[in-house]
Amino acid sequence: MEAIADNLARSDYEIICLQEVWVYDNYELIRNKIKKRFPYARFYHSGVLGGGLAIFSRYPIVETNFHPYRLNGRPIQVNHGDWYVGKGIASAVVDHPVAGLIEIFNTHTHAGYGSKATDVYLGHRISQGWDASNLMKISASRGRNVIAVNTLVYKLITQNGQMTDAWQSQHSSTPGSDSTTSITQPQGGLSGTDPNSAIVQKGVTSNSPINTWTKRSRKQSARDLGQRIDYIFYRKTSRFWCSGSRVVFVEKIPELNCSYSDHFGVEATFALVGRDKNSVIPLSVWEQVPYTLRELDSRTLKNIIDYFNKDLINSQRTSRLQLLLFWFSLLLVIFLIAIELLIAIGTISAKAWISIIIIVVIGPLAVFGSIIGSIGFLSGNTEQNVLSQLIEEVKTFNDGKKILESRESKTSSEGFSDSSQRSSARLE
Repeated sequence: MEAIADNLARSDYEIICLQEVWVYDNYELIRNKIKKRFPYARFYHSGVLGGGLAIFSRYPIVETNFHPYRLNGRPIQVNHGDWYVGKGIASAVVDHPVAGLIEIFNTHTHAGYGSKATDVYLGHRISQGWDASNLMKISASRGRNVIAVNTLVYKLITQNGQMTDAWQSQHSSTPGSDSTTSITQPQGGLSGTDPNSAIVQKGVTSNSPINTWTKRSRKQSARDLGQRIDYIFYRKTSRFWCSGSRVVFVEKIPELNCSYSDHFGVEATFALVGRDKNSVIPLSVWEQVPYTLRELDSRTLKNIIDYFNKDLINSQRTSRLQLLLFWFSLLLVIFLIAIELLIAIGTISAKAWISIIIIVVIGPLAVFGSIIGSIGFLSGNTEQNVLSQLIEEVKTFNDGKKILESRESKTSSEGFSDSSQRSSARLE
């Protein structure tokens, strides 16, 4: 952490977003080292253990918020930990002297466990991308410039959130998403022969063979050059656009000969027009980067609904099993207590060690039943209600999209018809 702080203190950045700063003392260590250049900072408290999000700025932070994700793992998966850190979306509104208000979103979505086919949390990450992209749309509708630093669900952010991938805007050969109908960024490694080129040209930030924290098994795979799963997105306008992006913190810490983190950093530089409404962008600059917004199509929305429905069915099945275990544990505890009472009053004769075993078993069994029952009822019902709500939201969005498209088509058709009639009248 000290090495990261020293590096940031020497940097010329204006805004810094950090993730996985799990310990508040580490945040304070970094803040104290860089506060001369970054006098404004916020640490976001969440969950049982904290989400590890922090934002540092050279300019005043005038508003902050933290939006917990509605779905964020399951408490029974203690070894995964995502539920316990309380992941969500941290936001800070920065009053930039030239650009005006810029809302910064910083988030770290639920980790993926296993392959895409076996990932039981895919629906959770999709829901997180849905929530985050909607917040970005709301922020932009308020007239703010928007930047998002995250490991988010790619297609939802770029299409539903109408955000642009800063790296891809400067490196057009880098794929943004694995296909037009996919929901998530591809998780497979980038193939090739040169790890340095993969970083410089493809934006690899995770599992690079150059990173000393990468697992040895991945380093031994000559074809696996890592993944690009860390992004900076922004809302592109005629007054705010990206002029450069690169991977940083690639070098090793000299004193320790190890990488700064298991992920490299991503840097983006933005060009902007000031608050003066008379300011304009030279056309030669704007025309260099053609830009077309894409929206979520009906097929993608259907895929999202299918993922949510699949998660809903799995959640219901898991919840029923957990409640079944609760009732089984309860009945077994009652049965063992009854046996113990019968032994105590002499109705049943048994050796002393049997009574001791029963007493020893009753306690842990009662605790297990209580925990599994609480998780099955509280967590299970919460997850199912959230999934049901998300399904309704996406369905409503899809239906509304069709209604608006139909209205626009009808309006265009009527306009064309009126124009034709006026032309005919003039010809007569």
